[in-house]
Amino acid sequence: MIGPYCFFNHRLIPIEEAVVPVDDLDFSYGYGVYETLKVRHRILYFPSLHEERLFHSARVIGISHPFQKGDVTRGIQELVRANRTEHANIKVLLIGGETEERARLYIMTLNPLFPDRKDYKQGAVALIYPGERVFPEAKTLNMLVSTLAFRSARKEGAYDAVLKNREGYLTEGTRTNLFYVQGEVVYTPPSHQVLEGVTRITLLEALRQNGIPLEERPLHESEIGSQGGFFLTSTSTKVMPLRKLGPYDLPIPPLIREIMKLYDAYLDAYASTQEALF
Repeated sequence: MIGPYCFFNHRLIPIEEAVVPVDDLDFSYGYGVYETLKVRHRILYFPSLHEERLFHSARVIGISHPFQKGDVTRGIQELVRANRTEHANIKVLLIGGETEERARLYIMTLNPLFPDRKDYKQGAVALIYPGERVFPEAKTLNMLVSTLAFRSARKEGAYDAVLKNREGYLTEGTRTNLFYVQGEVVYTPPSHQVLEGVTRITLLEALRQNGIPLEERPLHESEIGSQGGFFLTSTSTKVMPLRKLGPYDLPIPPLIREIMKLYDAYLDAYASTQEALF
């Protein structure tokens, strides 16, 4: 964590007090949900969308809590102002409890993540890893499959790993959403099989604004070689082209380069409508 403060429930606390007891079974067993946001140049990106998804994830796994619409956004804003954080990633944790009143909300500022610029230019590498997340529509703390896959990717020098389900279909990255193109059409795995990342949601809006067609369609591993190109998305990643997925060498077509530029423009347009937090 960075900065002198963390946000706990409805108040700022010194970072030294941001602790979890070792016998907290709800935390250690992963009975919680989380979100990762970003602050760049003192602008907080898409807090309402992240808050909505946090509460949706909580509903999916049955976490009841006392927090209302706007509470998370206000907590993030208060924390960023207190820590004077110009660039950061924001981690939000909502931990369940035996009762609604015992649910806990933690918000913390972390060092920002900036992917290597050469990956944007040359394309990144991703592994294919057999595994499926439990409750794919919720962003839960049950991260074992994703952690094992991501560690495997890093060990091989890859940017991320793309999960493959038991039927051989690709679903999503460990912390990214997957897209692929064919001709002038963009495709992505069906939303009910994946976590709908906020970048995925906002990219779909950017594609609609620019008249680029998008369809949801499953993709079997055996079909990778016949596609026109692949890219990953996430809050920190934005749009990352892939030059290799598993054993397959991939082209980076002009359409993906165009999507990278138009999404950067979409983010710039959003930032121009927001006030800096301090």
